[in-house]
Amino acid sequence: VKTVPDSYFITASSLREITFPKSITTIGLLAFKGCTNLTAVVMSEGVKTINRESFSGCKKLTNIYLPESVTSIGYGAFQYCSSLTSISIPEGVTSIGDEAFEDCSSLKSISIPESVTSIGEWAFYNCSSLTSISIPESVTSIGDGAFYNCSSLTSISIPESVTKIEYMAFSNCSSLTSIIIPEGVTSIGYGAFQNCTRLTSIIIPESVTSIGDRAFSECSSLTSIRIPESVTSVGGGVFYGCSALTKVEIFCSISSFPYHNSSGYVYGFFEGCSCLTSISIPESVTSIGDRAFSECSSLTSIIIPESVTTIRDLAFYGCSSLTSTYIKATSLRTYGKDAFDNCPTIIYVPLGSEETYKKEWWSEYSWRIFGYDYSAAE
Repeated sequence: VKTVPDSYFITASSLREITFPKSITTIGLLAFKGCTNLTAVVMSEGVKTINRESFSGCKKLTNIYLPESVTSIGYGAFQYCSSLTSISIPEGVTSIGDEAFEDCSSLKSISIPESVTSIGEWAFYNCSSLTSISIPESVTSIGDGAFYNCSSLTSISIPESVTKIEYMAFSNCSSLTSIIIPEGVTSIGYGAFQNCTRLTSIIIPESVTSIGDRAFSECSSLTSIRIPESVTSVGGGVFYGCSALTKVEIFCSISSFPYHNSSGYVYGFFEGCSCLTSISIPESVTSIGDRAFSECSSLTSIIIPESVTTIRDLAFYGCSSLTSTYIKATSLRTYGKDAFDNCPTIIYVPLGSEETYKKEWWSEYSWRIFGYDYSAAE
């Protein structure tokens, strides 16, 4: 016998232990799926392939030895093994399949060898007891949601070999306090670090060119961040709900502070950043999106450069401490409804353009629109 056939022991609830003969090289699809009383598995050298969902749902399996001969761990191979506490992946395995250890909620440690080049999508999703993990230099990609909801993960080392941090890769890692993104990473995906509520600092390297929607949203302990010049694309809601954020340095040539884009509804760029006191908007920006600075209740003043010709709905809604807004553009292509509602600001516009602003754009704010001689100020 060389193969445990597909679905051969599926839902065999009476099965408690199993030892493989030396002839076995392949464990078939769903071979032991749902064997809820299986507690021990002894694999002999010779097993090369652990197929899709081979041990999925073996809820009493506490540990398993993988022989050095194993080269492939398939999709969902150990998902829902909620009693599994540790596992060592042997040298020779090149990839960890999608959802391979999903919902292994008791898994505290795992050893990933240098042979692994990719970590699949949702591979360690909801491994809520996992405290730390070292990703070897051989890994070039971390899949969507790979460590999503690893709520006990306090530290992680991302090697320089990684070029992309994908969709929600570390989202909901609520115990993660700091992270260094290495040089070489070019993109940070949608919600990559969303809701990492203890994350206080993060360094974005010069190699990054794009930051996806909601990449750092709800990082409620993040106090400061620097967006380097290399970044050309920033999604919507990137800092939504970063309530401790006081300082943002933008050196890049982004053209807008967006609200939503092709990925659908997301929140305003800095919406809910209640500790943000000041921000310098670069000359490259042409558009301030819906709710971009809404509820930034500590923001006291802002200068909007001449390049900005679009200010959208509710852009500064609820900025309750904003007393001075300086708009350098003499005209707007798009003006936002209720842009300054629940906001006490005086709006300073270029001398000679006051009436245009009062009549054509913001008649509801006409009593607080004043001309300002920017040339004299400069």
